[in-house]
Amino acid sequence: MSTDASLVALFGHDAYDSTVRKRIAGIRDAGRRVIGFTFARRRPEDSRAPEIFWENVALGETRDRNYAKRLPVLAAALPRVLRHARALREARVIYARNIDMMGLAVAAKRLTGSRATLVYEVLDVQRVFLREDAAGRAFRAAERRALREADRLVVSAPAFVARYFEPMQAYRGPWSLLENKIPAARIAAAPARFARTLTHPPLDGPIVIGWFGVLRCARSLVLLEEIAARLGSRVRIVLRGKLAEEDVSRERLAAATARCPNIVYEGPYASPDDLADLYGGVHYTWALDYTDAGANSDWLLPNRLYEGGYFGAPTLAREGTEVGRRVAADDLGLALPEPPVEAVCALVEGCDAPAYVAQRERLLARPPAAFVDEHDTAALLDDLERG
Repeated sequence: MSTDASLVALFGHDAYDSTVRKRIAGIRDAGRRVIGFTFARRRPEDSRAPEIFWENVALGETRDRNYAKRLPVLAAALPRVLRHARALREARVIYARNIDMMGLAVAAKRLTGSRATLVYEVLDVQRVFLREDAAGRAFRAAERRALREADRLVVSAPAFVARYFEPMQAYRGPWSLLENKIPAARIAAAPARFARTLTHPPLDGPIVIGWFGVLRCARSLVLLEEIAARLGSRVRIVLRGKLAEEDVSRERLAAATARCPNIVYEGPYASPDDLADLYGGVHYTWALDYTDAGANSDWLLPNRLYEGGYFGAPTLAREGTEVGRRVAADDLGLALPEPPVEAVCALVEGCDAPAYVAQRERLLARPPAAFVDEHDTAALLDDLERG
């Protein structure tokens, strides 16, 4: 990349996290240089660390959801960040993901005298921010201070602003939407793997439902077990991705697959390289989420909405949620009423092959920009650099 390209300093909580890597790749694809200041969270299933493909300053290791132990690690990382004061002063944008990295970025900007535009990006509102106890109040107060320092808030779904930042944090500053779309550069690099073709399993066999991504929602697993038990050989449920073991343990998943032979777990996958095979192998994309029902789960727009839509696999979502409203408004699948088990069983038992094929064709006919980040990141960076 040209050394004349403007520099973005990105503060990320985990260099191995797919969303951090996706954002760094998107910024580079938009013609910017990136210097990353990142921690790492190695997990038992990570037998080999993914490649670091950007200039990176490693800040040490942290643990998921362990905020108390993270504070000393953050403090210890600051001197390491400040050794790169020149780069921080050169940066046009400082881009911080999550509250802990935002705190570090605020300190680094002040201490180095950087005049960069400071961005606070939020892809999820963590449950601790919604608690009514002392910890919840402390986190919200810390975030309000961070928001006062931010030049721009970036979110992946508008409901985060409408339901949390405006009413709960009294935020009235500028914000931008950057949805969880597929990076266009990944498609351009392997167009054959991303061909949008009418590919799906036969409709005269079991209906295949795919739950892909970070497998975090314990209630989803319970619901899928009920569906599998009710429908037997008429349905097959495929799980792919990484387990969030604090919510869905390996033992719990093993028990589900042992009890229901029509539920299979096929392990992690590489995104975006494996997406065509994943979504081409299912009839429906499971996007129901109850992990933080009434809050984050109701507000987010997940990766699988865009991935399934791009490859023509209709999305199953919860009625009354942000993703459910998007699915219904844009004809991306089905927004299911409660109880969803009854609705899914009725869908499978009443499967109409011509209607299903027509639905899939409508998805494939939608412009790629509905699901692909063709210019979104570049437009955001252009705007941020204008100040």
